[in-house]
Amino acid sequence: MFLSKKGFAKVLIMVICYIALGSISIAFWVFFAFTGIKATFMLVLGIVLYFLCALIALWGLYAEGKGKLLNTAQKLVRVELCPAEFIEQYRALRNSSELVISKPSFEVLQMLAIAYDTLDDRESCIATVKEMIAAAPAKKKVQAELFYVSILFSYEKKEEAEKLFNDLQLRKLDAVSRMMVDSILKSDRAMVMGDYKTVELYNLQLLERSFPKLDNLGKLIVNYKLGEVYEKLGETEKALARYEYCAANGGETAIRTAASREIEKFQKKDT
Repeated sequence: MFLSKKGFAKVLIMVICYIALGSISIAFWVFFAFTGIKATFMLVLGIVLYFLCALIALWGLYAEGKGKLLNTAQKLVRVELCPAEFIEQYRALRNSSELVISKPSFEVLQMLAIAYDTLDDRESCIATVKEMIAAAPAKKKVQAELFYVSILFSYEKKEEAEKLFNDLQLRKLDAVSRMMVDSILKSDRAMVMGDYKTVELYNLQLLERSFPKLDNLGKLIVNYKLGEVYEKLGETEKALARYEYCAANGGETAIRTAASREIEKFQKKDT
């Protein structure tokens, strides 16, 4: 959570306002009670407002400390495909002297790792994933480590990924973790193991999935992976079509650059 002095002040003001309104309501109830007028509604309203203070505080801290940054990350990294811009904003925020709380959350670190990955900055990505695992709450620790496994397989660190993956599958997995295991088996791990048909089928299904639909980054990653698969299978025309999609829709990611290189490679072969 990154909470600035300004953000903390906004939350504090909201809480004070609700406390004040609750106190006024109860004060009116006391006043009316002394005058013999029944005003139970004012008492109930005051109690409700006091109760809302805790909810307002929690919601405000989330919105100011994590929610805004996560929304920015989703927009820049996954929709607009501008990962470098998010990384720049994150660094500026983390180094700000205006923070009263400077502790990046698991979710924000995950988005930061994805941003580094889309720029093919592997060293920074792995360092961020390790930081993310350390910051993950107990109930999300396995999910964080499975995310690391996915990254390791995609970087072709087969032995390290396989060992950790096997260890994690022996633990008690929640529904999200089981879905992550299935995804790894059918995509990142299958790719490293040379099971290209499994990778093709799984990623084609992702493109056709109606809910949840892939965002721009998801489509980009899936299309590039299919390009790699078709290239491995010797299906040049299909591979070229996937790479052309990535080159045209890759935004400011390294995937666009890599796809353009693959297209040039095919063109040189034809000449």
